[in-house]
Amino acid sequence: MSSESIVLVVGAGPAGLVMALALSRNGIKVRIIEKNSTFHLGSRGAGLQPRTFELFQTLGIMDDVHKFATPMMTMRAYKLPGGTVPIKTWDMFKKGPVQHDRPYANGNLSQELLEEILRTHLAKYGVAVELSKALVGIDQGVDTVTATVAIKQPDGSEIQESIVAQYLVGSDGTKGSSRKLLGLTFQGETLDADGMIWADVEIKGLTNDFWHVWGKPGYFTILARPHYYTGNQFSIGITGQNFDPADLVEPAKLTQFIHAETGRTELEFGKFTSLTYFKPNIRMVNKFQEGRAFVVGDSGHVHSPTGGQGVNCSIQDAGNLAWKLVLVLKNYARPTLLTTYSDERLPVIAQMLQATSVLYTHIVTPEKKAENETGWFRWRNLALLMYGINYRYSDIILEERDTTPQDKEEALAHAYSGYKELGVLRAGDRAPEAPGLISTQHRLKTSLFEQYKLTLHTVLVFTAEGQEQLVTEVIALVKSYPKDAVQIIVISGEEPRHFTGTNVLIDRDGHAHNAYLALNDTVTIAVVRPDGFIGALVMDVVGVQRYFSKIFDVDGRVGEIGLQ
Repeated sequence: MSSESIVLVVGAGPAGLVMALALSRNGIKVRIIEKNSTFHLGSRGAGLQPRTFELFQTLGIMDDVHKFATPMMTMRAYKLPGGTVPIKTWDMFKKGPVQHDRPYANGNLSQELLEEILRTHLAKYGVAVELSKALVGIDQGVDTVTATVAIKQPDGSEIQESIVAQYLVGSDGTKGSSRKLLGLTFQGETLDADGMIWADVEIKGLTNDFWHVWGKPGYFTILARPHYYTGNQFSIGITGQNFDPADLVEPAKLTQFIHAETGRTELEFGKFTSLTYFKPNIRMVNKFQEGRAFVVGDSGHVHSPTGGQGVNCSIQDAGNLAWKLVLVLKNYARPTLLTTYSDERLPVIAQMLQATSVLYTHIVTPEKKAENETGWFRWRNLALLMYGINYRYSDIILEERDTTPQDKEEALAHAYSGYKELGVLRAGDRAPEAPGLISTQHRLKTSLFEQYKLTLHTVLVFTAEGQEQLVTEVIALVKSYPKDAVQIIVISGEEPRHFTGTNVLIDRDGHAHNAYLALNDTVTIAVVRPDGFIGALVMDVVGVQRYFSKIFDVDGRVGEIGLQ
């Protein structure tokens, strides 16, 4: 049996579902298969960083995420023996006020619920996850890739299906087959002396106002995080260095261990809905692309859960690749654009692995540290919030506002940590939020994040007195590009007298001008990519043309729309 698809996504975890939804929203035909016969259960991978919430907003799922996500809970450690007297209360990530350009804080959302939200939105486009279908072969041709899929039948037998696609995206995790079939290396190490257990269980007798911690220095740590501020559902974890809880992967044994080591024998453990064991791995592939196939998320990189980067980096992978696939599949861009996925993401992931490996050394021993230092389950590396991730070193980034030369090697060294401390904004950086804008069309308040879409490049034009002709020329140029690929927004400090028929936002409070460092007497043009990064900062029409010549077909021309 054989069938065709434009993009085949292998693996229905968060990265695969985000990829499938982003493609579907752009009108791309997609299939998504999953080797397991049931959907994921459990809250593992629940920690979400602010940048992930930002991507969810552009993906159009933030309203549903808001219904279930909870703030990152304050942690509390207890004295042993006894396990009830608090000895330390702290926040894993330092909390602070929400800023105009950074509207989200860290949060928690069960991976099980996140995947359900993504599947629900995917269903609106007629796409459903196809369970019990395992990838067993990949055959690449010049214009297509053929996937051989083993389909498990109810009676235990298997039949095979050949799926012919233009591109394949492997998001089937560390143990998946896509990376292996593509022959990608998985360099790094497994910490064989260590082990971790994570589980979801009902616990009676434990309050749900803190993330509870019990630890024996230099040995192990026991954690219990409430799912919500009400109810009895908890996620529990046992971590350690030179400590392997492999013999505790049974509810009764795990319960007995927690009772004995915490002293909290009065705690009543109910039904376990999930219980997993694994050894920390710190590995990544040598490249994210092989021919017409790609890997995203855990298929391409894996690390310890310290720092809460795993699911977040996986989702960012999908966001980076999806818009590039869309432009290529619509014949707006050449396939060479796809090589920038690996070029942009590899440096970020390599530096992220290094940062989380350093954090891993702090998960056991509760040493006394200054408040601004990383300590026992307290992360003070601001890079973990992912605001600093940037692509200044990318060949498809164009910076013309700041004429200071940027050394590419130096830029590569800051791919993950960024430059926030310098107080500058360059092309390749995260596109900041700006609230309090007034639409001249509807006279309603809006924000830039409400305007950005994972389906579109957004050209922001900050006006200046006496420069109406330049702005008009930019508008005319942008409107010559495909409407399903590029939109334009004019931002003015006051009520404009020109630019009718264009989306104009009034920035009376100055939040947009401040965030993008735009001066009132100079036209500034920022091109925001669909994945929420600034593709270009330029000053004129020619600059806009130069940027899109890097993205679209040769000399800025685009091909015929291929997916009508």
